[in-house]
Amino acid sequence: MLRALAAAASVAVSLALLLPACAGKAPKQVEAPDALADKGADMATGGEDNGGMAKDTGGKSGEQQMHEKCCGECKAALAKDRTGQKPDAIPCADFTAGLDPLCLEHFRGRKTMASECN
Repeated sequence: MLRALAAAASVAVSLALLLPACAGKAPKQVEAPDALADKGADMATGGEDNGGMAKDTGGKSGEQQMHEKCCGECKAALAKDRTGQKPDAIPCADFTAGLDPLCLEHFRGRKTMASECN
């Protein structure tokens, strides 16, 4: 019985010492920065990616530059074509393996036959 009383007393003493230590102020947390207050200044610097095209090519518009670039890819894909069809019967959009995704979308929006790129 004395043992049980001593064990209960030691538990009570240790709790009496631990409770005030744990009852202090809660730990402070770092405030997260406000995402809506960010004005994007870090994105203002940096080079623009223009898809590998030169910035000034004699006053041509971006649409003309894109068409010339994509026509070059269409010509290269036509050279590898083994269907035997005439170039005026093959739309450039059919060369899905030979065109990059931007040119594929360009030709889907602007119907161009392979003969028009020669």
